Amino acid sequence: MASASPSPTSRVPDLLAEIVAICKRFPLWGGVVVVAIAAFFSNPGGYADTSYALLHGLCAQTPSHTIHFGSHPLPFDARMTGIYGGFLITFVGLLLSRRVLHYGAIPKSVIVVLVVLLLAMAADGTNSLLTDLGLWHPWTSSNSLRVITGYGVGVGLAVVLSWLLASSTWHLSRPTTGVRKVSDLWYAAAGLVAYGGLLFWSPGWLHLPIATLLVISAWLTVTLLVLVTVLLVLKLDESVRSVAGLHVPGAMAAILAITVMIGLGSFRFWVERTLGVSNAFM
Repeated sequence: MASASPSPTSRVPDLLAEIVAICKRFPLWGGVVVVAIAAFFSNPGGYADTSYALLHGLCAQTPSHTIHFGSHPLPFDARMTGIYGGFLITFVGLLLSRRVLHYGAIPKSVIVVLVVLLLAMAADGTNSLLTDLGLWHPWTSSNSLRVITGYGVGVGLAVVLSWLLASSTWHLSRPTTGVRKVSDLWYAAAGLVAYGGLLFWSPGWLHLPIATLLVISAWLTVTLLVLVTVLLVLKLDESVRSVAGLHVPGAMAAILAITVMIGLGSFRFWVERTLGVSNAFM
């Protein structure tokens, strides 16, 4: 009888050991992470102000659309909390199940489901906008719906970015399909239940870990986008034949990503101060 394939959770110790080994071999990556952690927690305004500022350029951060943990609002509003939570949970699941570095075509059935999830968020986003504008809207908007519809898009974002990464590092990747069917993403559905439960419970003591994970998720997302762009623009996809080949491009992408996030946030703060723009009324 064939043995059952290991579940993603059973791969956690091995994955952590691999991460430690990679950081030892490629100190630039570990150095970037250490500097980022120091900057995040040493800010005079505290981690809450730092996370809010870092994500200010990526999210509207509308107060009425934001989930609070105790008296502290999350740095993302509900929809973006769903998107980046869904992305992080799905991407970690793909890593643990060894489905990241596969550049085979994504099956049509999976694409259809991901498109439906995108359309669901677009529909709820339109309904939410109509609600904020005081116009007729088909249903009552809620942060729960924003989280759920955003989460679905986060799942799709993780799948697509994983495929783009594999396609840009094809010497390291396999030509097979990573996500062969919708049921391969079962951990994303399980993650939604757990994640949604935490957001509904929202105790004050969980604000720090949730806010930190949202910042990490946003940083990872932008880093992957920048990394794929760097590899393709500099035509490094052919030359990267081992993990060592990603040492410098990966560190460069992480630094550029945090620079982009800080730049977007700073620009938005400047616009708000200069033009007196605010979303606090929503």
